[in-house]
Amino acid sequence: MSERVIGIDFGTTNALIAWLDSGSPVIVPNDRGARFTPSVVSYAPGGEVLVGESAKNRAIAAPGDTVRAVKRLLGSGSPVLAGGRPRRPEEIAAEIFRKLRADAERFLGFPVERAVVTVPARFSDAQRRSLREAAALAGIDALRLVNEPTAAALARAWLDRRKPDADTLVLVYDFGGGTFDVTVLRSRGAACEVLASAGDDRLGGLDIDAELYAEVAAAFKADYGLDAEADLFLSQQLWDLVERAKIELSSRDSTEVVLPFMRSAGALAHPSFKITRARLEALATPFVERTIRLTAEALRDAKATGAEVGALVLSGGSSRMPLVRERLGELVRRAPESRVNFEEIVAAGAAVEAAIVSGDAEGFAVRDVATRSYGVEIEGGACAVLVQRNESLPARKRRVFTTIADGQDTVEIHVVQGEERKARDNLSLGRFLLAGVRKARKGEPRILVEFAIDESDLLRVRAKDLDTGAEQRVVVSGSGSDDAAKLALLATRVGELAARTVLEAGLADEIEDAVAAARTAAADGDEAARSEARAVLETLTGELLAARDDGASIKSGLGLAGTVR
Repeated sequence: MSERVIGIDFGTTNALIAWLDSGSPVIVPNDRGARFTPSVVSYAPGGEVLVGESAKNRAIAAPGDTVRAVKRLLGSGSPVLAGGRPRRPEEIAAEIFRKLRADAERFLGFPVERAVVTVPARFSDAQRRSLREAAALAGIDALRLVNEPTAAALARAWLDRRKPDADTLVLVYDFGGGTFDVTVLRSRGAACEVLASAGDDRLGGLDIDAELYAEVAAAFKADYGLDAEADLFLSQQLWDLVERAKIELSSRDSTEVVLPFMRSAGALAHPSFKITRARLEALATPFVERTIRLTAEALRDAKATGAEVGALVLSGGSSRMPLVRERLGELVRRAPESRVNFEEIVAAGAAVEAAIVSGDAEGFAVRDVATRSYGVEIEGGACAVLVQRNESLPARKRRVFTTIADGQDTVEIHVVQGEERKARDNLSLGRFLLAGVRKARKGEPRILVEFAIDESDLLRVRAKDLDTGAEQRVVVSGSGSDDAAKLALLATRVGELAARTVLEAGLADEIEDAVAAARTAAADGDEAARSEARAVLETLTGELLAARDDGASIKSGLGLAGTVR
């Protein structure tokens, strides 16, 4: 039997599970029979953790114990106060993954340990690793991360997989609760190639909700003396009502936000506020216009025009707004695909990708692109780009650099992600040292730097002095804290890779010792010990992955002292 892999759409607002059954993507219901699970976590007294609808219902009574939209916090390193103590975003997100795993196992009837997980196309390297960590904490190996609009396009292309002559330029417009992505693809029968993508991981329906909430809260304060900002319970209730009102206005011209049985001026009242679609659209216009500009940018990067688009695929709840359809229609002049479900298409695409990974979708393939540029800092603080945004994945790029001082025998490789010309204006992914560089006049040594990025936008870096042969390989894990949970996960990853690689006995022992030392540092070590252990494991990870790719064994005597910071 092929490896069982499920698809997970880990959304800002809701999460879904999908599975390819007899050639068709099937949405896996949760324990309540619903097709999606709200991405909400609530910490109840006594240690009980509520996830989904029960957590969302408890939010009104216990807003301080409840966390929404944790997806927007992944990769930030910022703890969230919930249930009486600070919690890491990965820890909170892991509770959602645990719930999804339990629901999938109950419905499918087999253990769920591997998944394809969707991510916003504009998620950074740190955000992607953070999401992978959250899944791992829940016992799920995220074999591949697939960009959400790519997943949506996969689901659509799956419908035409038996039409070998079909050649369609597809535009996927994905406007979700917390993020916006747009992707232009070429779909040819059973093959799908991403041409360009753009987006904003801080632009979504939640931003429109916030504008509407501010207006409604101000009206209730002015008209009824009800101050939502001073009352957490009232504020939470108002957020829920505003969200529902926005959804209603997709099919109605007006609606009312009503707070029943509130005490105002010493008597019970039913305060209400009427909202029209016109007013909502006025508030939403700046956000929608931002998505249209990004859509036009993606089309330009793909060297295409709106008139050439043969299929328009909408995804995400915010795509339902009539204003969105109106503005998109002006740009693309094509009606959206009617064969897809806005809310479920990303999960369906994740199921298709899961089938590809597990070998159950023979002949069907997708080729994605890098969503950001990757480079290194060079003299003067400039950024030298090795992998350009929208370059096809997997990608492997090399470039030769040199030293900036006479007699220099060590160089620091500073890896960054972003489109800015100055390295400091981009996202720092990490730094490591290459020792053993040939001492010579500045500009004479030849230092080869190689970037390799897989289908999940996971970056590996190799640096080698072409004269001395000194070499260093790392899997860049990004800036952030060297906390125990991350170190323990990295130790597990190295152990798994080592078990799948042909090793000489001496090196196998070295790796075993390094993993044991890392686990000790994770449990009892200080920050310096954890940092040193992480550097060793990151170097080992790079070497083990390289050996797997090259089909070669690794010999003993590798330097295990890395200095990634």
